[in-house]
Amino acid sequence: MPTIGITNFKDLGAVIKAVRESQGIRQEDVSDTLGFSRNYLREIESGKPNLFASRLFRTLNKLGIRLTVTYELPKSHQKTDTNQGGAELSHGN
Repeated sequence: MPTIGITNFKDLGAVIKAVRESQGIRQEDVSDTLGFSRNYLREIESGKPNLFASRLFRTLNKLGIRLTVTYELPKSHQKTDTNQGGAELSHGN
């Protein structure tokens, strides 16, 4: 399973987008299921932070708390990628 360290909202958005795309799911489908607009999901995926996210990551970074995300990709995507935020998505064995 891939694991990536998240230090800011842009990294998290890139992971969300990469996983959604690897599963072949459209933004419309995710946003409809979760009950918010496609525009809002696009902002999340592009790393546009809202006030909550900005404060959350400032607090985590100040306290030295590391956030790590582990996720599953379909078998056809089991290789190392680089997300748009520049953070490498490392894929485990």
